[in-house]
Amino acid sequence: MVHMSGIFTAYLQVSDLERSLSFYRDGLGLEADWNDGTLAVLRSPGTPAHTLVLREVGDGAGRRLGEVGVTRLAWQMTHPADLDDAEQRLSQHAVPFQRLGEADADRIVMRDPDGLSVILFHAGEPTLTGKPPASLYWYH
Repeated sequence: MVHMSGIFTAYLQVSDLERSLSFYRDGLGLEADWNDGTLAVLRSPGTPAHTLVLREVGDGAGRRLGEVGVTRLAWQMTHPADLDDAEQRLSQHAVPFQRLGEADADRIVMRDPDGLSVILFHAGEPTLTGKPPASLYWYH
């Protein structure tokens, strides 16, 4: 049996590296371990593993739900207060977002500079039905 502890990195091609760095580093609080002007490697504070790689490829077509490719990134927050801290940080950096409190989770939903859906969430109690959370079915 192969054991994989989680995704090591998501690799995003972006139209403008500095604009995307501003969103992910300044707005979301990821830390940049590397930035050579073409490629930036980011991670969540306090973790050794790289979370996100950004590579500038210039302007191009965006991806939407229903098309092949990544359409959404989500980070699960450890504590409910982490969402409050994220909301404050996003507001300080003028990142547009929506805060949604729902039965299965409390969420912050936004778009990155290239239109990719980004979600920060803190899950409520796990369901006993064994079904995936409703948010996996969101189509917007």
